Amino acid sequence: MSGRARSLAALACAVAAALVLTGCGGSGSPAADADGRARPRATLILDWFPNADHAGVYAAIDRGFFREAGIVVHPQVPSDTAAALKEVAQGKSAFAISYEPEVLLARAEGIPVVAVAALVTAPLNAVIARADRGIARPRDLQGKVVGAPGLPSDRALLDTVVRADGGDPARVRIRNVGFSLAPALAAGRVDALIGAYWNVEAVEVREKGVPVTVFRLERYGVPSYDELVVVTSEAFARGRPETVRALLAGLARGQAWAAAHPAAAVRPLLRANPDLAPALVAEQVRLVAPLFLDRGVPLHLDPAQWARYAEWMRLKGLLRRPVDAARATDVRFLPPGAGGTR
Repeated sequence: MSGRARSLAALACAVAAALVLTGCGGSGSPAADADGRARPRATLILDWFPNADHAGVYAAIDRGFFREAGIVVHPQVPSDTAAALKEVAQGKSAFAISYEPEVLLARAEGIPVVAVAALVTAPLNAVIARADRGIARPRDLQGKVVGAPGLPSDRALLDTVVRADGGDPARVRIRNVGFSLAPALAAGRVDALIGAYWNVEAVEVREKGVPVTVFRLERYGVPSYDELVVVTSEAFARGRPETVRALLAGLARGQAWAAAHPAAAVRPLLRANPDLAPALVAEQVRLVAPLFLDRGVPLHLDPAQWARYAEWMRLKGLLRRPVDAARATDVRFLPPGAGGTR
């Protein structure tokens, strides 16, 4: 996520490199691996550049967990983050990493994708405020300017947090700063942020010597949700269930290993994305690693929680039509010991 402020040119270069490494294989077609064993190969479209949130993915690759589960996984930087779910639905890629709200929005639009596992099991999005602007609690945002990336959910999330603390959301201004979130806050152009991550932008701003206070969404009126999830299409889940199970078996081990060894999990990330700053990404992984597990198990997915968040989105006018959260998730492929609730 620290790459959100990078240029589109840099993104295009990264995509080109990823495609060279990936080649074909989005369909999950089998091919002989180095040991001569035929394993299905599957493309996993990331939600952004390789970053701290993907530590479990790259741990599973680096330590051979995917290979031992019988699958070869190729992470791919997205050419268009907004199009990843459509690419999965169309069969252009077997899997993608996305966000619970995005999956619910896609389902509301009739896009037949399903979440099969949770990668990060609580919101990373947060209100991040400069502590030197007199903001000690959400209602102190009254009369302040909050920078936002310009997403439809920005206002609903901010209003909920402020109102939960007894403040008047109408007295809080939002300014669209795109994805230059950390620079806008560090430079003092805004007093706070919404749409930034407490394990990424908050770390970046503190590293610049700016004190910040973080207001976690789920502690101020927003129902908890899975920040990052693994998504496939309904058709792929029906037609290639063994490939889905293999991916999740390897990923569960990668998530558990990264949660237990956050410092060591940084190394595969740095090899995947040399542009990451080692000290920053080490702190970012340390912060997010506990969320790779839910009550001690990886990949936990709870349709009841999805239903609560879907209802909140509907009440806030973020969903055009109601969504059956049970059909937006599919826990049948989770490995034994991984968390699935239906």
